[in-house]
Amino acid sequence: MAEYKHYLEEINRQALEDPDEFISSCEHRYSNQIRTYVREVIKKESDNKIIMLAGPSSSGKTTSANKMARLISRMGYNAYVISLDDFYKNREEIPVGPDGKQDFETVYALELPILTECLRGLAENGEADLPHFDFDSGKRTDAVIHLTLEKGDIVVVEGLHALNPIITDCLPAESLTKMYVSAATDIYKNSDEMFFSKREIRFVRRMMRDYQFRGSSVENTYNMWPKVLAGEVSYLGPYKGNADFVLDSVHGYELCIYKDIVVPLLQDLPQTHEGYKNAVSIIRRLQEFESLEKSRMPKSSLLREFVGK
Repeated sequence: MAEYKHYLEEINRQALEDPDEFISSCEHRYSNQIRTYVREVIKKESDNKIIMLAGPSSSGKTTSANKMARLISRMGYNAYVISLDDFYKNREEIPVGPDGKQDFETVYALELPILTECLRGLAENGEADLPHFDFDSGKRTDAVIHLTLEKGDIVVVEGLHALNPIITDCLPAESLTKMYVSAATDIYKNSDEMFFSKREIRFVRRMMRDYQFRGSSVENTYNMWPKVLAGEVSYLGPYKGNADFVLDSVHGYELCIYKDIVVPLLQDLPQTHEGYKNAVSIIRRLQEFESLEKSRMPKSSLLREFVGK
């Protein structure tokens, strides 16, 4: 992927001059990446094609996977999305980490034999029985989905560990395409001053999603974030270089949308919380962005995963 940078001054200029065109151009940039990569996958000669899509928290893995599937369908092929979350071990079987607590981030929290059997079945024979994990009970259900592929069909497998060789090495190379999705570009000010990092963009996304859709407080997002990042460093970082394609999910206008949602949330963080100084810093920088109404966003935008309808 060619290097791309976002600049605060340019973001604000476009948000003021023609906000709808600005939003449209950002959405097209993201969509064009997906279209380019999907076309490369379709060119492969393998009968059964598998895209392994990995990415860190709040990168847009799920939405990107579903957008790929819809695009593939419009191109005349069947497409299916499989989440690695459905291959979790039953909750009581999750391994314990060095801190004595269950480690839900490790690849060994997945039922690797079942996962390997399913993916190899799809790649080599075009069929497999897919499990379903019920997060309320913390167990895999008895229900399975039998998936049968026709020639040219494509399966998108999304999850934190989708690029881990423990999983990918079991698959025939000719069937496999590896993709990495993340917030991959930073925002600069005055040409060369780092203003808002890609990691901070993911944190803001996660905070909104946790608060609005997972009943989780801003304090809890701050408390969990260091462990989330540590898991990414250990379980994703070593393998992201294996990707054939990198998908950047940053939309240049997104912080203009987030501003009016996030600032009130951060203002409620107690001053006694260890994340308070960071919250003040994020508030100060967000306030330098022009505001854009959430209603301007396309209903199909990846960012809806974080801000809602």
